[in-house]
Amino acid sequence: MPPISHPASRQFLFALCLQSLVKLLLAAQLPLFGDEAFYWQESRALAWSYTDVPPLTALLIAFGTALGGDSLLGLRWLFLVQGALLPLLLWAWSWRREQDAAVAARVGGYALALPLAGLNGILALPDVPLTLAMLAAFVVLDRALDAPRGWHGWALGAALALALLAHWRGALLVSAGLLLMLISPRMRRALRWPGWWLVLLIGALALLPTLIFNAQHDWAALRFQVLERHPWRFQLEGLWIPLEQALSITPALALLMLAVVHSAWQRRRAAPQDLMVASALGIVVVYLLLGFFADNTRTRVHWPLPGYLPILLLLPALERRWLAVVGWRHWLARAALPMAALAQCAVIGVLAAAGSADGRLQARAAQVIGKGFRGFEMAAAEARQQLRRLPADSLLIADNFLLAAELDFAFGGRRAVYVLDHPRNRKHGRQAQLAIWRRDQASLPALPWSQALLVIEESARYADQRLMAWQALCDQFGRVTWGGERAIGESGSHFLFLVVSKPSLAAAADCAVPLIAYLNTPLPNQVLGRGEDLLVSGWAIRDHIGIASVRVLVDGVASGLAELRLPAAYVLKGNPSSLDPQHPNVGFRALIPAANLSPGAHRVEIEVSDGDGMQRRFGPRLVSVQR
Repeated sequence: MPPISHPASRQFLFALCLQSLVKLLLAAQLPLFGDEAFYWQESRALAWSYTDVPPLTALLIAFGTALGGDSLLGLRWLFLVQGALLPLLLWAWSWRREQDAAVAARVGGYALALPLAGLNGILALPDVPLTLAMLAAFVVLDRALDAPRGWHGWALGAALALALLAHWRGALLVSAGLLLMLISPRMRRALRWPGWWLVLLIGALALLPTLIFNAQHDWAALRFQVLERHPWRFQLEGLWIPLEQALSITPALALLMLAVVHSAWQRRRAAPQDLMVASALGIVVVYLLLGFFADNTRTRVHWPLPGYLPILLLLPALERRWLAVVGWRHWLARAALPMAALAQCAVIGVLAAAGSADGRLQARAAQVIGKGFRGFEMAAAEARQQLRRLPADSLLIADNFLLAAELDFAFGGRRAVYVLDHPRNRKHGRQAQLAIWRRDQASLPALPWSQALLVIEESARYADQRLMAWQALCDQFGRVTWGGERAIGESGSHFLFLVVSKPSLAAAADCAVPLIAYLNTPLPNQVLGRGEDLLVSGWAIRDHIGIASVRVLVDGVASGLAELRLPAAYVLKGNPSSLDPQHPNVGFRALIPAANLSPGAHRVEIEVSDGDGMQRRFGPRLVSVQR
């Protein structure tokens, strides 16, 4: 370990403690991410493996919650510890190679500043143990190549096993290892020791749990990860991945790391340059190439992080050389670390906004990082109230797996939450897992129930898919009655609540399909000139009944009723299954006089009623009136 008494070491450790404190505060207030909730469900049903990931994440969460309880920190604390170990491991690795405390602290500082690495561990996700295990594999491999017969070889086997138990992407260590065999003389020398093959066998044994699980469940996980998830056809969108990666690690640091890899390639037969090249080409470049053919519908910006970390070891040497010259290299080397730190601070700000109680801050954060953190606690609170009004044996059903997992966590695992068939379930490889747990839609007919509360996450489907999906509820259940909705902050998204009954207990004709409306104007963030009236227009439909009224609300205050029955033939083309009797005259229009709008920002909504007890709000649209 580097000497703690050295000033650079103390500065690094202080920065690590400060960052860990910030991460702890974020982890304590950031709402549960949907995937985290599902991994928590897996931790309560421990198995050999799962259809989405191997078992390590569930095991870690089970251990963490056993000690810390089923709370945000109880679920996340062990991942925070692993996140803090990343810079410590790089710090110690650099010290072993260089025997220079200042250089080691600089490497640790880069690990702290790199946005993807520095914020690693805030959420309980498989990438946390995966990244730590892959970095540990490089660290012990470097040591083992210098002393093949030592304990480091066995530690390498353990690191390989942990990486494969964390995520399927742990297999990228294989491509890095094969490349290392080609370019590194010390790797080829080490392979002469027979024990190396036993080390590799130890790592390969980690595949057994996943293989056992797949054999028991029709190879569901393997089919999803290899066949169903990825299109395996060339996609031009892959050209954007290098730019995406440069932005994620900041452009200055990306250029510096690219120069390090170029320099390491020229000395690829030496140590530790051989490992740097293997990590860069065997992980990062393989990822960039796979990006042309693999799944591009889910977030994958974090995938190559384990390949970046070993490269950090050589950054201080290049940085010193560039700082000694005059020109752009000097300024790039000077700016790389501060720019990375500033980028990380910006991400921390966004996460803090996502975890705040201010709805507008949450909405702005959702524009950057999506809606994965938002609104589920409100859905759970409303579900509790509605369930109190239903019979004690009523079921709780969610329309997709993420919502179900969030509700399950909010109820403390004390009430089973069932899940309808949904495109999101299949897209994320969870449909088969729900069937294994008997929480899927196919399991409902065999259960003893008469009524259920169905919670629908409106934004989980594209707008043009919602009507047909909601109409299908009339075939899936008997009676379907409207229970209300709950808005999610300022985003315009809602949770819908329906009370449903078993198909055998009521006629399918008694089915309340939620009404749908859309605002054509005002446009989002529209600016009105002084004296300009506000035009509010759009369309609204309700199967079998039609719309009775559309009320315009400005800043929550009723500002007038819209004119109805206006021609809007295009609506039926976009919603061909609509059974609204007023087609094609389903448009509406209202004009709010400029005299009723003060200068400044205003929040515009519509309140739509069908005259049969169903009422919904749509919007908001933010408009500004010039002074």
